[in-house]
Amino acid sequence: MSEKALAMLKHMRRQILGQPAPYVEVRAAAVSIGVDPGGIERDALVDELLRAGYIQPYPSPSLAAHGLYRLTDRGIAAAEEG
Repeated sequence: MSEKALAMLKHMRRQILGQPAPYVEVRAAAVSIGVDPGGIERDALVDELLRAGYIQPYPSPSLAAHGLYRLTDRGIAAAEEG
């Protein structure tokens, strides 16, 4: 996993602390690491995290379109190990 993808994953991990469900907002994670939240680099990082199984699309297509994803158990473990 790239360093930027890991940094996004760690930010996503912090987003779910104290929350009842592991849903994260990709825009905030991208901004936190200095990546354009609407750019190609952000898209590539999201694709990397999706392919690795660290995040999953939000169940509601309309909310998924706004950049909401579910952080998986595998993603939580990777963020904590990284």
